[in-house]
Amino acid sequence: MVKYTTPTIVLTVKDVDLTAQKIYVSIEQDGVELTKRGADLDVSLVDHDTVISFVLSQEETAKFNLGGPAEVQVNWISVSGVRAATEIAAVNIMRNLLAEV
Repeated sequence: MVKYTTPTIVLTVKDVDLTAQKIYVSIEQDGVELTKRGADLDVSLVDHDTVISFVLSQEETAKFNLGGPAEVQVNWISVSGVRAATEIAAVNIMRNLLAEV
């Protein structure tokens, strides 16, 4: 992810259909946490995998520090109330040579 941009983040949860679940995607780095949910997420099922995409604003990417990875995790609550989560993944925060754009 490049700082000061508006990236579309795409995550795939393998072999799980989350299309009818309450989904939360959290990104955390050094105490800065951002969670996307509900209408913020585009969720689809592709070949038995759930694909989740969302856009971060320039203000949101600006909150993260350069050089270190941010942790990303998908959590969900099933219609029957079962709570589950993916393993934590990492995404690098890269610098932008033209931050004022």
